[in-house]
Amino acid sequence: MTLGHVAPFLIASVVAVGVIVLNERYRLLSSDLFPSPLHRAAAYCWLLITLFVIAGFVAAASSTAPDEIDLDRIPFWTLFTMHVILTVFLIGWWALTAQPPLRSYLNIGRVSPESILIGIAVGVGGWAVTLSLALAVALLLNALGLLPKDIAPSPLIPWMAGLPLWQKATIVFMAMTVEEAFFRGWLQKRIGLIASTLLFAIAHAGYGQPFMLVGIVIISLIIGYTFYRTRDLVPCIIAHGVFDTIQLFVIVPIALRFIA
Repeated sequence: MTLGHVAPFLIASVVAVGVIVLNERYRLLSSDLFPSPLHRAAAYCWLLITLFVIAGFVAAASSTAPDEIDLDRIPFWTLFTMHVILTVFLIGWWALTAQPPLRSYLNIGRVSPESILIGIAVGVGGWAVTLSLALAVALLLNALGLLPKDIAPSPLIPWMAGLPLWQKATIVFMAMTVEEAFFRGWLQKRIGLIASTLLFAIAHAGYGQPFMLVGIVIISLIIGYTFYRTRDLVPCIIAHGVFDTIQLFVIVPIALRFIA
């Protein structure tokens, strides 16, 4: 068993224990009202179980990167396994609390022209910032002789770019809604911007290209900061959707043409 197999479970354990200890001492989960101590204990167990399931998923995805033949055999719906896990967790946690209105639970504000414009601006601007900073990091690593010479995109990236339009649209929709609901609406609201960003990056480790995590961290910080300032999930959902749409429908196809 390698470090790559063990690390996700260690991180999951640290996060779960940290949340429990901080809540017992400093009421980290003050936004959650548990009907009884039994409900609170059950919520702790629910969090630990979910984090371990996610850790197993990440460990398996990152240690066995599929090739083109494997990807052709993968049923399309399996791409959303992580999203199903996150959705089930959110429902379970909501059921164990005082079951607040869903808008309050996930900080979903009213869809307005302002929130839509903020989301579009963050999504487009986030791509420009992410691309610029990622290139700067690459140039710095190259100058220091630390940039690997054989950087190649994971087979998963061109495979996703070659999917039919409706399947790519489904990928974008699931990412912008479920991931934002969990990582921003639930997680960041409770453990903060930096910790939720790190976990967001770890959850995307299955892409099989460590350098891609730089861009994932950058855009997560940008969207997370938007949530911090607005306290509204709507601009974050739109920004995530805009970012992924540009990536999957524009940037990746163009990049693949140059590589080919």
